[in-house]
Amino acid sequence: MGDHLSVQTELLTLEKIYTDNYQFSIPSYQRPYVWTDDDVLLLFRDIKEACRLKEPNYFIGTILSSRIEQDGERIYELIDGQQRTTTLMLMTIAFKYAGIKSDLAGLAVYTSSDGEDKPRLQFSIREQVQQLLGGLAGLKNYQVPSKETIADNAYLKQMGVALDVLTKEVEKLKSDNEVSAEVMGEYLYRQVQWVNNVVPTQMDLNRLFATMNTAGIQLEQADILKAKLFKNILTDKAQYDAMWVACEHLENYFERNVQKVFSDKLGVDWYRVSPEDLAEFQSDIFVPLTTSDESKNRTKKGLTIEEISESSTNLFGEPKDIDFAEDDFDTETVYCRPIIKFPLLLIHAYRVFLALNGKPDIEPRLHSDRLLEIFKPLIETSLSTGRECADKEVKGFLDILWKVRYQFDRWVVKWVERDDATESQLSLTYYSKPVGKKYINRSEKELSDIVLLQSVRNFTGERSAQYWLTPFISGLISGDLKQESDALALLERIDNQMSLSNETQKEASFALAAGKQPNCKTWLEQSDYFNNSLGTSFEHYWFQKLEYLIWKQMKASESSLSSEELNKFKKYRITSKNSVEHVHPQNDEYKSELAYETLNSFGNLVLLSPGENSSYSNQDVDKKRIDFDRKSHFDALKLREMFAVKGQGLWGKQQIDNHLEDMMAVFAQHYKHQ
Repeated sequence: MGDHLSVQTELLTLEKIYTDNYQFSIPSYQRPYVWTDDDVLLLFRDIKEACRLKEPNYFIGTILSSRIEQDGERIYELIDGQQRTTTLMLMTIAFKYAGIKSDLAGLAVYTSSDGEDKPRLQFSIREQVQQLLGGLAGLKNYQVPSKETIADNAYLKQMGVALDVLTKEVEKLKSDNEVSAEVMGEYLYRQVQWVNNVVPTQMDLNRLFATMNTAGIQLEQADILKAKLFKNILTDKAQYDAMWVACEHLENYFERNVQKVFSDKLGVDWYRVSPEDLAEFQSDIFVPLTTSDESKNRTKKGLTIEEISESSTNLFGEPKDIDFAEDDFDTETVYCRPIIKFPLLLIHAYRVFLALNGKPDIEPRLHSDRLLEIFKPLIETSLSTGRECADKEVKGFLDILWKVRYQFDRWVVKWVERDDATESQLSLTYYSKPVGKKYINRSEKELSDIVLLQSVRNFTGERSAQYWLTPFISGLISGDLKQESDALALLERIDNQMSLSNETQKEASFALAAGKQPNCKTWLEQSDYFNNSLGTSFEHYWFQKLEYLIWKQMKASESSLSSEELNKFKKYRITSKNSVEHVHPQNDEYKSELAYETLNSFGNLVLLSPGENSSYSNQDVDKKRIDFDRKSHFDALKLREMFAVKGQGLWGKQQIDNHLEDMMAVFAQHYKHQ
């Protein structure tokens, strides 16, 4: 490819976009903005955490664009990366909406060479989107569409949801003691970075996408980590390589992966292998399926793209015909999707390894993008202790990785979908052996306490880290737990102590993983938190934890429920919810006023999804109660409790205080042994 068709690469920040007056255009062939409130909040909160830790920069990946000259203006047409770019623009608007003075203020507006102000992000032939972005930016001649229009338009709906949850997050920063809104705005403006790959306009995009999609040879951080760690292994490399491969494919259940990379030394039919046989690696049972010496040697030296594509193995000698994503089963199959990806599982396994060996925790924050930095001490063990010690350390870690993967599949929820179901849901599964078949399948367990409590943890807190996994899996391994009641008791203890910790979630989780007691407050001290009128700033964790505790109460008295309520109860799941709703509305349609303290009390609030929230809007309490009862499911169990408070037809200070007292009693009963 000649220079005139070369790809130019540049590092962008919002500051550079503003000072160099970039304008971005979303071509008409692009799909709508589809990021959910979950996706948006994960990114925002992750940037906030990086800001809190004063990390020099935060990298959000790469985009692909084509630079076009139009009427003397330089415009970058986004070929790939519109979701992240749109989210960043919505973040800048959220700061403006929340009234935060910062350099972000002018970012949503682009001033053309003739002095005309336009939205910096242009959507080709999407006039309603243009009106939304222009109107939100405060530009003349632009009108924000109505709420009804936004809700009904596929190109506007998720933008409206994203801006709503982002504005609430920025509002929360006003009372944040660690990261102020001004500091966060400055960090977002100067320190958030991404790479813009600019391709020539004459490049054949079909060919480019085909190349991008089929090359498949880009080394991920986990691959690089594997190469660096395995340099320290002196013996049995094939065995440990196969162990890694069996652990890394999280899109399939562990036992299926093991069957695909190991033969059975004893010649025992896999159908006869007990699930417990996989709890730790047993070299007297499992033998790796070896590749040819030629392919092993070829992966030691650098390969060209052609050599890689022609080779019978991948970069690490793994046979190409092993397909971890597919199984040819002729019975109903249960498929799974993990709640975390392999790099984060590696990090949790490393923390378990350190905790169980009496070593200090990793220093960087838990994030898959920091993988190589996190593992640096283990990678460089040979420099400080010699090669034999390094060999022992790395093998020790890989033995723990195997145990972690086994426990992860056995006791950690996954997104499970069945052939006969339309939606995936968080579930646990158990081993099942179809009659006359030589494979182990999985069947979905009934909904239980341990699934719902993990759901609470999965959907709250620092979700890109999932800190609770380290002590949970560490406790499962060290305690050799086999009964669900024991696993639940372990998880409840971890969850309670992490929720009451005076330390960070990272510190508390590692102390628990090492069998130590974190520094915790009492429940009595924690309960003072609920005497504040925090409104939408209450931590979402406490709403979700309460859902779990109410569910347990309802489960215990299931027989007293009506058939209609029982049907709703059986369908109930704890799901992702990011919108705090005032049951007595802030702007009541009948102008019924409540004092600020009562209106923003925990007793007047419920956590809903943005869609559920908007369906209730500013209706009075009676109308909300009627809507709630008509639905075929429970939006929230706390809402059910609120509508059951004595004094039907009234929802004022007395009822709100009574409900708060009831909910505090539920919490106190659960935390009484803490």
